[in-house]
Order: sequence, then C-alpha cells, then structure tokens
Amino acid sequence: MDLSQHLTNTQNPKVFLAPNTSDQELVERAKKVLVDSGIRAELIQVNYDMQQLDVGDLNVSYEPPDLVVRSVYDKKASGIVKMKSVAMIKL
Repeated sequence: MDLSQHLTNTQNPKVFLAPNTSDQELVERAKKVLVDSGIRAELIQVNYDMQQLDVGDLNVSYEPPDLVVRSVYDKKASGIVKMKSVAMIKL
C-alpha cells in the first residue's frame, strides 16, 4: 500500500503519529511500517495536537492491533480538523 498518494499537502506535509502508548518499541515498529508504506521517515513525528495539521496531512493513531491512517480533508477557521479514514494497517 502506498500511503504517499494520500499525503497531498505540498507546502509543508506532516504525518502525525499518535501512538497512545509509551511503548517505544511499538512506536519504532509503527514508524517502520509507515516508511514501508511509502511515507518518508523525516515527515513522521509523534504528535497529538491535531490543530497543527492542515488539509492534505495525515494523522496515524494506534488502535490495537492496527494503525489507523486518516487524511485531513478540511480545516475550519475555528480550528476544527475534519479527517477521513484512508487505511488500516496491522502492526
């Protein structure tokens, strides 16, 4: 699966990984899976602040046993970020 096609923010693309765990081994595995799925490693950051995402960015959360990848399709002036699920990846 090539997730890079869902990363459409051409100005300053971001991929936020929100693992909801302090297990560093799991975080590293998640990063590796994302890289194997076409995301450049330098774009991936552990960050829970969805307000920093823009249209075309990706948010990845860990919902055991899967990574759920969501694409930002709208951001309101009030700061509300709207996302749609684009992939589920087994860890």
